[in-house]
Amino acid sequence: MKFTVILEPETIGYSVHCPALPGCVSQGDSREEAMTNIREAIEGILALREKHNMPLPEETPELVSQEIRCSLSERKAEGLPLKIETDEVEVIPRVPV
Repeated sequence: MKFTVILEPETIGYSVHCPALPGCVSQGDSREEAMTNIREAIEGILALREKHNMPLPEETPELVSQEIRCSLSERKAEGLPLKIETDEVEVIPRVPV
């Protein structure tokens, strides 16, 4: 199962979040560390959803594009460069898809 994540450069390192999993955020001093940390956060949330018999989230292009727009708007309002990145994180769900 793949999830799109949005990486935002910070003064030091990156912050990163997963639009398909509200509240799933992390950070790292490097892009690599941020990606490792968000993978762990995604796996943790999926395990929690499994424990509580919640369905797996569904990622849509509309959801990702809306989150990209929000991220860019927030950066503009804060006077930050309008630079973000997207990437994919692949995890193996422990429940059948």
